[in-house]
Amino acid sequence: MEERTISLIQSSLDDLSPVSQKAQELFHGRLLDSYPEVYRLFFMDTEPEERRLVKLLGFVSCHLRHTGAIAATVRILAQSDKVFRLIEAHYEALAETLLWTLRRSLTDSFTIEVERAWMRALWGTSRFRPMVVA
Repeated sequence: MEERTISLIQSSLDDLSPVSQKAQELFHGRLLDSYPEVYRLFFMDTEPEERRLVKLLGFVSCHLRHTGAIAATVRILAQSDKVFRLIEAHYEALAETLLWTLRRSLTDSFTIEVERAWMRALWGTSRFRPMVVA
C-alpha cells in the first residue's frame, strides 16, 4: 500500500479520536439498523472494550504496511475465535457502514482523497465503486 494512502488513513484516525464516542455510536447504530445480522455476528459475542471502533481501526491501520488492504486483516480476524462466523459477504456491509460513519464523523476533513484512501485500504484498487450516501 502506498505511503500516502497509509498517511491519509492514519491522519483521519487522529482526527476521529476526539469524536470517537460519537463515531462508535453512529457505526453501531447504522450497522444495527442496516445490517442487523452482521451486527449480531460481529458484536454480540464481544466484550464492550473490543467493540471500540477507533481502537479496532487503529489496530488494523498499524498493519496496512504489512497486509495491504484491510480486507486481508479482516479475513485473518474472521478466522479467530471472536468473529469466526464472519464471511466474505459481511465485509462490504462493514466497509459501507464504516465509510458512512467516517463521512459523518469527520465532516469537512473527510475529503475525496481521504475517502479514496479508505476505499483503497478496504477493498484494494480493483474494487472502487461509488458509495451510497443515505
